[in-house]
Amino acid sequence: MRDPEAIEPRRSIRAVVGRLARWGAVKLSGTRTIDGLLIISDKGTDKIVEALQLIRDFDPVRYRRLLGDVRQVFVTTLPASVAQWANSSKACELDERHIISEGTTPELVASIIVHEATHARLMRCGIGYEEALRDRVEQVCLRREIAFAARLPTGKGRSQQAEATLEAMPDFSDKAMSERYLSGLRDALLYLNMPTRLVDLTVSYRRWKHRRRFSRQPTN
Repeated sequence: MRDPEAIEPRRSIRAVVGRLARWGAVKLSGTRTIDGLLIISDKGTDKIVEALQLIRDFDPVRYRRLLGDVRQVFVTTLPASVAQWANSSKACELDERHIISEGTTPELVASIIVHEATHARLMRCGIGYEEALRDRVEQVCLRREIAFAARLPTGKGRSQQAEATLEAMPDFSDKAMSERYLSGLRDALLYLNMPTRLVDLTVSYRRWKHRRRFSRQPTN
């Protein structure tokens, strides 16, 4: 999935603030480099390293492409998804809560990285993430996941999960993605230990922006 924030038109000041926030988070996190790929993470680093080794061992061609397309694997807190591609920083961003979960295996992390690296490859080829293209882009990424999972000795379960998603695609419209972001925002901010009152104010403001934005759009 692409970064939901990248879907909205971004003013230059907002873009600068976002880059500064990302830079600060990177500076405060631990780092490790694998084959030139920077891993930025305070938790779950070993699981990510094992996931990258799985890609390298079972799909070396895809791994070489990944190293050319992706600069960073950044473990952060994502309100709307377990992972997303941030094209501005060439980073595969992973949700920390999902990564450290006992139910998240290295095989699953590897499949997720393959999915996000496919977004990176498509962007390099000039294929964007506009609303009209989004379903087809996500279908391509899911098929790459399935193809990779088929190479893993224990990848059948992940392959079946990706196939199920492919058969019943979520709504990837701008409005639906914004709503998913809002639905997960409060829990994400509380996980980051933001004061509850400030969390409530932030969520209320973002919901107001969401209503204002989509109330202006004509209904089909």
